[in-house]
Amino acid sequence: MKLSRRTFLGGAALAAPTISFAPALHAKDKNDPNRFQIGIQEYTFHRWIGSGKLNHLDYPALAKDKLGITHIEYWNRPFKGKHTDKKYVGELVKRTTGEGMKNVLILVDAKNQLDSKDAQARARAVDEHKGWVDCAAQLGCDAIRVNCRSGGNRDENLENAAKGLGALCDYAKDTGVKIVIEPHGGNSQDPDWLLAAMKKINKPNAGLLPDFNNFGRYNRYDGVTKSLPYAPAVCAKSLKFDDKGNETNTDYYKMIKIIYDSSYSGVISIEFEGHGVDPIEGSLKTKALILKALKAAAV
Repeated sequence: MKLSRRTFLGGAALAAPTISFAPALHAKDKNDPNRFQIGIQEYTFHRWIGSGKLNHLDYPALAKDKLGITHIEYWNRPFKGKHTDKKYVGELVKRTTGEGMKNVLILVDAKNQLDSKDAQARARAVDEHKGWVDCAAQLGCDAIRVNCRSGGNRDENLENAAKGLGALCDYAKDTGVKIVIEPHGGNSQDPDWLLAAMKKINKPNAGLLPDFNNFGRYNRYDGVTKSLPYAPAVCAKSLKFDDKGNETNTDYYKMIKIIYDSSYSGVISIEFEGHGVDPIEGSLKTKALILKALKAAAV
């Protein structure tokens, strides 16, 4: 989610709906009690994982036991290359779906960029991501999140993104796994560029992952609004809270109201990135704020 990921070294959980990627086709009624689920993104615990305090295989149980969350998102780095090991991934399946949990998506920060201007680099990126598509399919995830942050000329970058993402979407079309772009640097921080990418790629399994805090100089509320029709999940980024429990970077009441008033139904996933705060504490504060904001939005 935020750009610092690339420097890494090392209840509200309800029944999951079916999510369509065509605009305005999310099917849940606004007042359906099963419309939203709160999820958790593994990057929240990247410092614990990097230091060895938390084992990747134990992360889902921690989410369930400490946070009361059963909708699980992953980050690719903690797999440490074992995403192609079906036995290893099968162990994660046993610890999640085997325990009544739902695997949602995998954030993939790959070495090669799908929107590279170099055709050979794009081809390498497609090949690199195929293993993650297969891993997500085995886990029962709805999507993998990919990056389009090579930057450069907007139109040329759009053409390159469509070629790389389109090829990966073709590979994934029979797996049930969607390929979604997050605003994560480069032109992808511009919501209008993201919408143009969806139109250019023109694949039913292409989508977007709105992130509350990743639209850079662009308006975050406008970015989320425009991205929601293509979203399999939403990233509720949080970094710091005031003494009233409000997140200091994003007006959660305004953002959740936008989500509530849209046609979106699905997972709202916590990604806490605060420094000097226990990630459990930060996640619980984020969860409480989401629940309060949803309650306010329903009035």
